[in-house]
Amino acid sequence: MIDYEIIGTGSKGNAVRLENVMIDCGVPFKKMHEALYKCDTLLITHRHSDHIKESTLAAIRKQFPRIKVYGNSDVAQTVPVDKVIGEKPFQLKRGNITITPVMGCHDVDVTYFFIDFDGFKVLYATDTCEIKNPTGDKLDAVFLEANYDEHILNEVGKQYIRRGYDPFANACRHLSLKACKEFYYGNRRNKDVPLIELHQSSRFR
Repeated sequence: MIDYEIIGTGSKGNAVRLENVMIDCGVPFKKMHEALYKCDTLLITHRHSDHIKESTLAAIRKQFPRIKVYGNSDVAQTVPVDKVIGEKPFQLKRGNITITPVMGCHDVDVTYFFIDFDGFKVLYATDTCEIKNPTGDKLDAVFLEANYDEHILNEVGKQYIRRGYDPFANACRHLSLKACKEFYYGNRRNKDVPLIELHQSSRFR
């Protein structure tokens, strides 16, 4: 298994380190500061504030100038990036690591990542309502959104609508636990492959 650290996941802020790759910076800088010493790459999935905290990114730029920042063109309109990635078939090489960005489906442009750590193949995907594997590779670790349980959502969702919040509309922007498991079972290398569930709803999981 690769070395990883979940610094934050969910609507309160996202930042996850996979070896020397940090994905998102939606938490306070002091919360992810120590982990950044191990990183030379920052991938930003999309422009929502729980995935980019602009003050955190500014501190990373100032204190860790060696870290290169990558994001899609929508991200690049919000914060400066070193290279725009995601809109077309493309592979990013960082030492012995190969990163394949794939555009997902959310209410803004979102990118998820297949990362090959010198033969150890990993998926990282969050804030997308659909997931696919264009590489065709069997995966050695899966970090994947499992935002809501469809049964729980259907049981209690109408209560929230009466209070003025539509959880069904929100669910359309995210991946369910069922969809997460279906992808995992269909794309894992073997039964020992770990599934790390991300971005779980506090209400519907």
